[in-house]
Amino acid sequence: MSLAGLLLLMGLVMPAAAPGQDTEAESMQRFQLAEQFMRAGQYERAIPILEDLYAATSDNAAYYMKLKQAYENVKRYDDAIGLVDRRLENYHTPMLMSDKARLQYLAGREETAYESWDRAVSLAPERSSTYRIVYQALADIRRFDRAIDVLDRGREALDEPGAFAIQVAYLHSLVGNHGEAMQEYISILGNDAGRLDFVQSRLEPFVEQDEGLPASIQALEEAVQDDPLNRAYRELLAWLHMENDDFRAAFDVYRAIDRLEKEQGRTLFPFAQKAADAGAVAVATDAYEEILERYPGAAVAPDAQKGLAAMYRKQAQQENERAVDASGNRVPAPQYEASRSAYQTFLETYPDHSDVPDVLLRLARLEQDVFRNRKAAEDHLRDVIQGVPGSETAQEARYDLGRLKLQRGDLNDARLTFSRIVEEVRTGDLANRARFELARLDFYQGNFDAAETRLDATDENTSADVANDAIELGVLIRSNRGPDSTHTPLRLYAASQLLTRQGDLAGASARLDTLLSSYGRHGLADDARLQRARLLDARGQTDEAAAAYAELPLIHPRSPHADEALFAAGAAYEALGDVKAAVNSYNRLLENHAGSILAADARTRLRALFTERDS
Repeated sequence: MSLAGLLLLMGLVMPAAAPGQDTEAESMQRFQLAEQFMRAGQYERAIPILEDLYAATSDNAAYYMKLKQAYENVKRYDDAIGLVDRRLENYHTPMLMSDKARLQYLAGREETAYESWDRAVSLAPERSSTYRIVYQALADIRRFDRAIDVLDRGREALDEPGAFAIQVAYLHSLVGNHGEAMQEYISILGNDAGRLDFVQSRLEPFVEQDEGLPASIQALEEAVQDDPLNRAYRELLAWLHMENDDFRAAFDVYRAIDRLEKEQGRTLFPFAQKAADAGAVAVATDAYEEILERYPGAAVAPDAQKGLAAMYRKQAQQENERAVDASGNRVPAPQYEASRSAYQTFLETYPDHSDVPDVLLRLARLEQDVFRNRKAAEDHLRDVIQGVPGSETAQEARYDLGRLKLQRGDLNDARLTFSRIVEEVRTGDLANRARFELARLDFYQGNFDAAETRLDATDENTSADVANDAIELGVLIRSNRGPDSTHTPLRLYAASQLLTRQGDLAGASARLDTLLSSYGRHGLADDARLQRARLLDARGQTDEAAAAYAELPLIHPRSPHADEALFAAGAAYEALGDVKAAVNSYNRLLENHAGSILAADARTRLRALFTERDS
């Protein structure tokens, strides 16, 4: 053969191979183009391309899936079903039959769809995967009841009563069968107690919406009765009680766990902390007492003793105690004495404990702020400073010593103490509290410009309480200077505030009376009347205090303190047993100050009063 013939032969043969390669590359380009159309939502433009590709290569799974997806997006369900039917001819699987059923359901042929799902199950009834496939398809279209039926059939066919427990539990929760859901979770925990955290995480979304708590609790209580030694049941039950705000019931459960497991208070202690954080102070108190009574030598006993003292103080703060002594001064609630005794017991029982300085500090604050026993307070504070010099606790003790000096009238020494704290600590909440005390000292002494300067440096980057107090004092000073350069009304008010902190309530009241008699129209008049009512209340003159609170909004209807005064009036009338007047005060608050932050508390008090009256 000549060279030209050979070249001609090569020219004929080589082009014969090239078209196959070009077609494959072209198919890929066309498929990518179809995908671009679909991403842009242009399904009608993608469908013809995909139909051509699928017709040429019907075994290509990617072409099949994309074309079916495109049909679905334009609601051409019959075309999509046809695709599935052709594939079913070669691959007769539960997955494909379930997909066909789903498309039939979307096309509005529900009964036909359910028949197809039944056929999907019948294709491989011996496999658990079959039931999972069908259940998932039904769950996706939110036919949860049907999905439960499928999984129940799977349990029976597989002879595995505990199969699919997680899925069945979740489905029951979705349809509101919370008792049935809990039975499934009980089964899970019965087989593996280590799955408690998992079960709790599955229940949490429903519990947060207050769904099914009573039914779930009842199911768990029955499970505990049937298997009292299963700790997981009890722990889940206690958690549900706490989510239901029934800390008393949770306490009973944890107490049983602690005794059965011989945990020496290790279970009760964290529960007591949770109860305290949730405001269930009485329950937390009982839990701490239980630990100390049953396990006085346990490792958690010192912390329980501290916790008990703290709970007694919280109880005292919550009490609306209005008893007075022979001098007419308010008597501290009895729980304050219990708190002091509990702290003293800690010091006597655990003299070498690392928390002794902290307990001394807490005890000192009780003596200083509640019992007005300044000598005892000072002794404890100096013990703290000497015991742990340079520590954060010691700095807190120095701060309290500064407050103590202020209360005694040693204003220069108090100023020096607070100034040193600011210089040494510089940043943080303690430093800002000390700065605020310096600003208040300036205020008490009539140095209003200096007070404002300090307040401007105090009201940033500190705790909410200090920041709010600093803002409030700054507004008070800026709004109430005058009427002349001596700022007499503001000085009288500042003097009253200082005397109040020093415990001279009569002297403080006298300053306010002078202010109101001489400057009754001054902008400070409503502040003065509110403070005067508080002093009457503190001195045990509850009836006069109630009247003073109630009249403030009448005299100063636009006062920013009107809602606070009405709420305080309601509380005072409650203490006097005058329910009608209390209801009237709370109703006035709701009618005239609906946006007040105290409105919710007023509604709570009204509900309580009506409940007491009806009972």
